[in-house]
Amino acid sequence: MRDRKAAVRFARAFFYDAQQRNAVAQAGRDLATLGEYARQVPELTEFLAHPLVPADAKKRLCREQFGQVIAPEQMAFLDLLIDRKRAALLPDIIKCFRALVEDHARIVRAEVWSATPLTSEEQERIRRAVAAAFDGEPVLDVQVRPELIGGVRVRVKDAVVDGSIRTALKVLAADLKAGALPSAAAGRQGPGD
Repeated sequence: MRDRKAAVRFARAFFYDAQQRNAVAQAGRDLATLGEYARQVPELTEFLAHPLVPADAKKRLCREQFGQVIAPEQMAFLDLLIDRKRAALLPDIIKCFRALVEDHARIVRAEVWSATPLTSEEQERIRRAVAAAFDGEPVLDVQVRPELIGGVRVRVKDAVVDGSIRTALKVLAADLKAGALPSAAAGRQGPGD
């Protein structure tokens, strides 16, 4: 079972070390290489995490596969994970490290869903709003979701701004079920009044 807290600790320690060496970009590229390889060959993570495989055999395989591709400092980090029996955490560590790098570079990832394709002007307005709200350089992942009916939904980390018509209709339906009518409708008189 993976331990998310341990992955965060390892990622932070690795990030701090890379910062001290002025090698955050290189470390990020090397970890991305490891992550891509692990994604393409899932057996690698299983092999590195297997309790019956000796640590020396795991390190030998890593040196054969990655010795010419990643920097010695990243190989040392991989050795540390193997020695501490934490190699199974590698995918989570890579994800956490990437988030730390983006935070450090003030990159803000925003998922944007719209009912119809957004124009470049609409995307630029959203980009500016995200930049102002989160004080960073936005990277938008824009997707068309016709089920929203209209409007836009934006998610940055745990914050969601939902301006979709679908959500507005759900709120209205809930209000009507609860017997709460909008104030403008409540003040109107019927035809026989």
